[in-house]
Amino acid sequence: MSRSNWWIGAVLIVLGVLVLLNNLGVTEIGIGTLLRTYWPLLLVLWGVNVLAAGGRSSGNLLSGGVLLVVGGMLLGRNLGALEFSMSQFWQFFWPAILILAGISLLRGPLSGGKNNFAFLGGVDRTKGKWKLEDGNYWAFMGGIALDLRRAEMEEREYLLSCTAVMGGIEIIVPPNLTVVCDGTVILGGIEFLGEGSGGIVGSSSARQETEVPGGPVVKIYGRAFMGGIEVAVKE
Repeated sequence: MSRSNWWIGAVLIVLGVLVLLNNLGVTEIGIGTLLRTYWPLLLVLWGVNVLAAGGRSSGNLLSGGVLLVVGGMLLGRNLGALEFSMSQFWQFFWPAILILAGISLLRGPLSGGKNNFAFLGGVDRTKGKWKLEDGNYWAFMGGIALDLRRAEMEEREYLLSCTAVMGGIEIIVPPNLTVVCDGTVILGGIEFLGEGSGGIVGSSSARQETEVPGGPVVKIYGRAFMGGIEVAVKE
């Protein structure tokens, strides 16, 4: 059983027991008041789960730490230990998210190839043959779909730099292609070859090697801000 399922199950059991005891007249606990006061504990438990499952990933460590800090601050406010308004909280939270997003955009590599934009629209390369080149793919509130099974490739290394801002990018790769994936996500999700990450801040990397040496190598670097990127293997 995953840790996340364990936490969710434990919370549901506790709530069920409290409601049952109230219905039987054993206790008179205000469930609504309890939930309003202690709901930040869910953020704390989420942060603990991310830290426990994230290993040494810097993105998961940062994401888990942020969840712990935010949950602790909100819980302290509800219990009267801290004094601040929610407007003050959001004044710091969203600028911090924007700064992290900017750092994520600046640190990732660009391919030096052609820029492909999907702004409130789409880029679809899933029908018919097309030639693969180094390129930067930008999905701003739009979608990009690339099917590398249909792409014509040379025996060299390719770099695809993919950025999704409130949009989505889906890349399909064949099982006989060497693929190297790396990326970061803020308030969104990424999934590389079955390995995923998400939440406030996350990072993921994956690699697919072929048994036959040589051939093309495709390196995919992804950044997702309030969006999603998926690299999936299909026959």
